[in-house]
Parts: sequence; structure tokens; C-alpha cells
Amino acid sequence: MTASHTTTNTLTLRDDDVLVSARSLAEYEDMFGLDRMDLERRIVDCPGGAASAVAEISAAGGSAIAVDPQYARGSDELRTRILDDVDRAVAHLQRREFDYDWDVRGGVVGHEEKRRRAAEQMLDHMEVAPERYVAGALPDLPLASDSADLVLCSHLLFTYADRLDMADHVDAIVEMARIAPEVRIYPLVDHAGNPLPELVRSVIARLKKERLTSRIEPVVRPFQLAATTRLVVQRTGNQRP
Repeated sequence: MTASHTTTNTLTLRDDDVLVSARSLAEYEDMFGLDRMDLERRIVDCPGGAASAVAEISAAGGSAIAVDPQYARGSDELRTRILDDVDRAVAHLQRREFDYDWDVRGGVVGHEEKRRRAAEQMLDHMEVAPERYVAGALPDLPLASDSADLVLCSHLLFTYADRLDMADHVDAIVEMARIAPEVRIYPLVDHAGNPLPELVRSVIARLKKERLTSRIEPVVRPFQLAATTRLVVQRTGNQRP
């Protein structure tokens, strides 16, 4: 899936602005509405962070890669950053426990265990299959056009709307749509759980000018109570039936 060109630009986020989040494939299935047929497609997870989705898909015989600027770190430095960020994420969630449906993730203790297990699974897989983890950053991914069928974008766009403007969102989505004919983005609220209707509408309008169609889908089992929808973007003519 990789191409010869290299990343030349990044979204306007400092390295310490973004958590390197650890999430399981089960959480991805909920967030992105993934079904068995989706998991048989060529998938790109961007940014992949410490999610174990690629490891789990690969173990089942599927085709998936993750892209993240953090993968440029050495293995020891990356492991330290990921495990530190798991601690930060768990502490943040517990401070805002009433904003989440803990039953969806096995309670506070169960959720923490799942996050740590996902991070360890991702790190272990990266050791044996480093080609599945590509160092790169939006909006210039080091991947060939049409090298995937589906791009998943978790907790970057809209989540950091206080630091990314509309142009950042559009440029990132257009780039992901270059890689695959379908892009799914979750959530559509910022990191505090605030809805962003004006930004979402503006992004959708701009994407239409890029010949990309968009629709908002419900999320059946949201962990974050306010994050009940995802954005699905497709190239014109690639709508799902």
C-alpha cells in the first residue's frame, strides 16, 4: 500500500497535543459500524495510534495497515509514549466518568484492562510486522492512490476542532479519499463532547465541491454518550446500496 513519496506537511497539531490512543477492534466495530464484509476489505487506520485493530484484522487473515506520525519514533520511545498515553487517557475518562456508558466497555476497570491489552497487542504486532505500521501524517500520506478500500479515522478530525480549522478537515478527508473510495470518521464532537453542527455542515459542503458525497450515520453503541454519529464520505458514484 505504500508509495514512494514522503510526507511534506502535517496538520497544525503539536506532538503533545494528541493522545496516542489504544482501542480494540471491537471498539472500532462499534464506532465505525464495521461488519464481516468490511473486515474483508483493504483497510487503512489513520491515525492508527496504539489501536489493536490492524493486529486483530491481520491475525484473522485480513488486509490492514495503520498510519501515524508517532511510528517514526524508535521502538523503545514509542512504547514509552504509548503506555504513558494509556495512563493519561484512562485518567481523563475516569475524571469524566458520567460522560460515558461504561457498560459498553465492561466497566471502569474492564475498560482500562482493554485499553492496556490493545496497546500491548499493537506493540507486539508492530515488532513482527513493522510493514503494517507506516510513519505518516495527514494531509500528505505516503500511500498510493486507490491502495485501499476503506479508511478509518478515529478521534482526530472534529475531536481537535479547537486546533484544526475547516480547511484542515477538508484537506485531510480529501487525502484519505485519494487512498480509498470510502472514509469513515468518528466522532463528530470535540474532545469535551460538544457537538459541532456548523463545522460538520461546512465540511460536508466543501467536500461536495471536491466531488465527494457525505452522509451522517447513527452509532448504535456509543461509549461516549454525546458521540452518537459518524461521518461517511465517498467518491461520487461509490455510494453503498
